[in-house]
Amino acid sequence: MSKIVFVRPLRTLEQSYGELAPAGSTEPSQGVCSLAAVARKAGYETEIVDATMEGLSNERAAEEILSRRPKYVGLSALTATIHDAAAIARLIKERSSQKPVFSEKTGFSAGEVITIVGGVHVTAVAEETLRLFPHFDLGVLGEGEATILELLACLDSGSDLRAVKGLILRDGDRFVRTEPRPFIRDLDTLPFPAWDLLKGYPSCSRPPAWCPNVGASGLVITSRGCTGKCTFCDRLCFGTTCRAHSADYVLNLVRYLKERFGVGYVRFLDDNFLLFPKRLEAICEGLLKPAMKLVWSCFGRVDTVDARRLRLMRAAGCHEIAYGIESGSQRILDLIRKEITLNQIREAVRLTHDAGIEVVGFFMIGHPTETPETIQETIRFARELELDYFKALYVTPFPGSELYQTADQYGAFNRDWRGLSTYHAPFVPHGLTRDELIAYRKLMFRKFYLRPRMIAKHLRKCLNVRRAMSFVRGATALARFWLRKRAT
Repeated sequence: MSKIVFVRPLRTLEQSYGELAPAGSTEPSQGVCSLAAVARKAGYETEIVDATMEGLSNERAAEEILSRRPKYVGLSALTATIHDAAAIARLIKERSSQKPVFSEKTGFSAGEVITIVGGVHVTAVAEETLRLFPHFDLGVLGEGEATILELLACLDSGSDLRAVKGLILRDGDRFVRTEPRPFIRDLDTLPFPAWDLLKGYPSCSRPPAWCPNVGASGLVITSRGCTGKCTFCDRLCFGTTCRAHSADYVLNLVRYLKERFGVGYVRFLDDNFLLFPKRLEAICEGLLKPAMKLVWSCFGRVDTVDARRLRLMRAAGCHEIAYGIESGSQRILDLIRKEITLNQIREAVRLTHDAGIEVVGFFMIGHPTETPETIQETIRFARELELDYFKALYVTPFPGSELYQTADQYGAFNRDWRGLSTYHAPFVPHGLTRDELIAYRKLMFRKFYLRPRMIAKHLRKCLNVRRAMSFVRGATALARFWLRKRAT
C-alpha cells in the first residue's frame, strides 16, 4: 500500500517559551502519533518525522521526509507552526525528483507527493490558510483519524474527494468544504498512539522543568472536547461535548508506556482530567496496583474538585494538579466567561494542598479591560494561595476563539500567526503598553517566587537529587527571564 509520512514541524524552545526556554518541553505530539497509528493499522506504510522533538530545521525535515519516498505527507500544525509546515510543504514540492503527469481524474499529478495539512489551526481558518499557502494540496478539518483513512483510500483509487467528510479542497481559485465529519463517539476504537515510530523516543523527549525527574516521561491525552465557554479558547477541532477513553483503555495505555518505553512519569494533558469522576476513580484504583506504580500529573478545573477523590489520586501516584486560574479579579473572570469564583479557586487549592498534591496555578496577563489594578489583584491573589508553582502567560487570541474576532475592540492585536504564542504578548489591551505587560509579568514571577517561604520550599526539594535537576532547570530559566532587560 501507499506510504505516508506524518510530520510535526519544528517549534524551537525559544519560539515556544521565550526567555523561559530552558524550562521548556520537547515532548512529542500525541495527535500525530494517533494518526500514524490508524494509518498503520489500516495497512499503509507509515512513518513519523517529529521535527520539534528531533530538533530538525525545515530544510532537514524536508530532506528526512523525501528520503523516505512517501506518496503522501500529512503535516499537523498549530497556529505558531503553520508557516513552518508551509515551508516544509514548499520544499517537498520543489525538491521532489519525480516527473509528475497531471491526471484529470484525481486532480493531482501521477507520482506527485501530496501534501495534507491538518490540526487546530487549519480547522479554525481553513480558507485563509490554503489561500496563503499554495503548497498545501488540501486540508483535514477537525478530528483526523477517520478522515485520513477515507482520504487515503479515495486518493489511491482516484475517487471523488468530495465524498470524503471533513475536508477543504481547492477548486481553482475557490475552496470547497465537504460535509462536516461527526466526532468520534467511542475513543476506545482508536489504537494506541504510534510512539514506537518516533525517532529517539523517549530519550529525546523532555518534560517541563517543574516535573519530577523519575525516568522517561509520557504525555497522554485521554479525552476530547470541552464544555467551557472561555472567550480565549478554540473548541472547533474537538467540540463542546466531552468524550473519554474508558478507564481500562487508559490503564492498558499506561502499562504499555511503562513496559515498552520505561516511562515512569505520565502527564495527563486532558483539558480537565477530573471531569469524569467514576472513570477517575477506576483509573486510580488500577494505578494503586504495585505493577502499575508510577508518578503522574494532570490538569483540572477548580469547580470539579472533591476531597475524597483527591486523596485517592494522591495514593495512586498523583503528585501534581495544574489549575487554570487566569486572574485574581472576579470581574475579569466573569468577562472571559471562566465560570468560576475566587472562593472556588481558594477551596480547590486548599483541598489539593491538604491531600498532599502539589498545585500549579496558571494565570494570564493582558486580558481585555486589564488594568494595573487588576494585575495587582492577581499578584496578591496568587501570593495568598498555597501554590507550589506559578505560571503567568500572555493572553493570546487564537484563531477559532471568540477573542480572535473581538480582540481589536479591546486593544492592539498583532495577527501575524508566527507570533501567536502565550509567551510573546501579541495582544495588548487598551490602557497598557507591551513593555508594561512584559514588566508586569516579570514582577508577577518575582513577587511570587522571591519570598523566603517559596525559596525554602523549593530548596527542600533539592534534597531529592532527582528533583534537584529539575529545580536547576527551572531556576536557570527564571534567572534568565528576570535578568534580561527586554523580553519578547
